[in-house]
Amino acid sequence: MTALSGYPTYPVNCNSSDMDDNRPQKEHADLDHEASRRGLRKTGSNTMGWDTDHHDFPRNWSAQRKSYDGCLMLFLEFYTAVISSTGPSAAEEAMSEYAMSRVVMLTGFQFMYGIGQAFGALIMPPISEALGRRQSYLVSASTFSIACLITGVVPSPAGVFIGRFTAGYASAVPAIVLAGSIEDLYTKRPRLWFLWIWNCSTMLGIAIGPIYGSYLVDAIGWRWVYYTAAITTAVVFLLLIPVRESRPTTLLARRFDNLQSKVGEVDLDIPNPDKIKSTEEFFKVVLVRPAKLGVKEPIIILVATLSASSWGMVYLFTESFTVVYGDFGFSSRATSLPFVALMPGIMMSGLVRFWDRHKLNARQNANQTPEPEDKIGGFAIAAPALAAGLWIFGWTVPPIVHVHWIASMFGLVLVGFAATEFSYTLSGYTADSYTIYASSGMAVTGVLRALAQGCLPLFAYPMYSGLGSNVATSIIAAVATVFCITPYIFLKHGKRLREKSRFARYSAKVNEEHGAD
Repeated sequence: MTALSGYPTYPVNCNSSDMDDNRPQKEHADLDHEASRRGLRKTGSNTMGWDTDHHDFPRNWSAQRKSYDGCLMLFLEFYTAVISSTGPSAAEEAMSEYAMSRVVMLTGFQFMYGIGQAFGALIMPPISEALGRRQSYLVSASTFSIACLITGVVPSPAGVFIGRFTAGYASAVPAIVLAGSIEDLYTKRPRLWFLWIWNCSTMLGIAIGPIYGSYLVDAIGWRWVYYTAAITTAVVFLLLIPVRESRPTTLLARRFDNLQSKVGEVDLDIPNPDKIKSTEEFFKVVLVRPAKLGVKEPIIILVATLSASSWGMVYLFTESFTVVYGDFGFSSRATSLPFVALMPGIMMSGLVRFWDRHKLNARQNANQTPEPEDKIGGFAIAAPALAAGLWIFGWTVPPIVHVHWIASMFGLVLVGFAATEFSYTLSGYTADSYTIYASSGMAVTGVLRALAQGCLPLFAYPMYSGLGSNVATSIIAAVATVFCITPYIFLKHGKRLREKSRFARYSAKVNEEHGAD
């Protein structure tokens, strides 16, 4: 007996009186009923996909469910960002304990963390897209906890190098994959705010890290920085266990398998572009896709360069503040306190989100589809703010200029605002341009940012102590001034570059097939 296309074939007893014209219709009805229960529906003659109105579709989850999952993911990102910038504080004390130079200890505590995160940024986003989000977060929290324990417990520099590298690798999940989770759970309007909260949590974590590290080191020793980190992330791991999988394609595959276990094999398929069929294909997805994006996508190249520069500059302050505010007479512990000045600037970036919301409303009122380039407005403000902040900071500090230290704080407020806007607008632009593959689209950005955070602190101290704070900051400010032309590039040519991108077009197509905006 020949199967009807798209429906299961059941064994038939030719002697049975049940063999009548109503049997196929009943089978069809059973299949449709079971599929509907699981949030599935036919999307073509031989394909099945999500019913995006079903309550189990991730964007339709309850506010309580989204809040629990989202807050835990955001806290994991915040706390790992805190620990990421504690390296210089720990290195300051560990260098005497291990009788090693400042550069060697910074290499272990900061550079190895950056290298680990760069490696994780390349590997983890495609894995999360292929295997799902929840498992990635659980692995991240548990691995980070173990790595911090190794850093503190092992009584040799090897523990520092191995532990910090592993912690950096684990931190790549909340640092990059979280953008994909936000894309899974929220449509454009709420996503605007959640992406901002994510970026604020990251920048606040980086700013708090040096203060947290220096005062904890001074009170109970550098090892307790990592003991407390191990305990905290172990607790986060336990709290993450109830978190639900949010990757639509992963959930679709699971529900389709469950459907077949109930009704038997069906002559239908699900269009799952994340499915990995072999080890060779796995490595192609993990390594080749991000590498191709980093070479062939002008948008990714430009975004990654700009984001890494502003990101690395904040980490550069972890060492340069030691010189700058040491000249003001601050104690070694107190030289971390100027990071507080970044925090008002970080929060000020929320004001720009109201302008973003206004533009989104204007688009909807005009029955127009929002464009990724709509987010560049904040970047156009941030680029000159960064340059201005650095020039103010560079020429209100010793040795050439002698004014009260409070004057330099005004420059740092602008830097905090600009760094957050760079991070938000550029990551948001990438997320909207590459939609369902936002994590892979941000992998290259993550690699360059991680390398910048690992490398810049290594030469910040000799640069500032050798050239002087005024000249050293002026070099950075000059580079930031050049960046002021980049918003024009995005506004003038961004859409054309995006429309020419094969991968951006492919991402938009897959996103639409799996319940996009």
